Amino acid sequence: MPIDIIIQILLGGILLGGLYALVAFGLSLIYGVARILNIAHGTMLAITGVVASELYAATSWNPLLLMVAVVPPVFVFGYAFHAALLRPLARRRKHEEIIGTVLITTGLLIIMSDVTGVVAGTAQRNIPLAGAVLAFGDVIVPLTQVWIFAGILVLTLALHLFLKRSWFGRAVRGVTQDGIGAAICGVNSARAHAMTFAIGSGIVAVAGVLYAMTYPVDPYMGFSLTVKAFTIIIVGGIGNLAGALAAGILLGVAESFTAFLWAPQWAPLISVVVLLVILVVFPRGLAAWRTA
Repeated sequence: MPIDIIIQILLGGILLGGLYALVAFGLSLIYGVARILNIAHGTMLAITGVVASELYAATSWNPLLLMVAVVPPVFVFGYAFHAALLRPLARRRKHEEIIGTVLITTGLLIIMSDVTGVVAGTAQRNIPLAGAVLAFGDVIVPLTQVWIFAGILVLTLALHLFLKRSWFGRAVRGVTQDGIGAAICGVNSARAHAMTFAIGSGIVAVAGVLYAMTYPVDPYMGFSLTVKAFTIIIVGGIGNLAGALAAGILLGVAESFTAFLWAPQWAPLISVVVLLVILVVFPRGLAAWRTA
């Protein structure tokens, strides 16, 4: 295989993996703090991407304006959804709470996908941005993709600093480590959980706009993205942003080479295979194995 083709595939896989990691950041935050298995997480990306694509087709807004238009409503929706439907489950027994969150978020997935499919249609769409390209011999990289990946790196660093340095970040870590101790210190655990769910939803909304700028989206593609996000969390570790970014890039590169060497329809299988192998070989996850 020529080296320029390998580099081209590698660069595409890195960008795809960065987008996967961004999806996993929000899901990792939600599960790590609130212990909620949000099955509808990837569907939020799909719906946000569809809405952003429709807005771009109608207005031709800059992607930053699209984020300003779609991210705050998703943030508010995430907070309200947790407060209205997920928070009451905390009063139930643990196994009932877990099953309840899975059922409620699965119902959200179905409702959002079907409503969007009826209103906007099921056809794939994207945000077709025309821009300059960087050429290195036979390797061509759209400048838009460079800016997208740079934005992912900046957002990763910003999230890391926010969780480590801000008061809310310390409160979130306190609730995660010792909910009773955090409550004694004046932290409202229920509000922290709702804010975490809202922030995770906002992150995946940003990922939805960036994803639609590079790949086509449709209302029913969300569940596969959720599976990829869970795979990244297991490989990279819950709450480990750097590990999630590395795992996402690894998954994206693996899918890109699989699609090129075999067929595109085999690429989604990679995340499922990786997930099954890790669960069989390392039942407690790679993070637990590294700690041991």
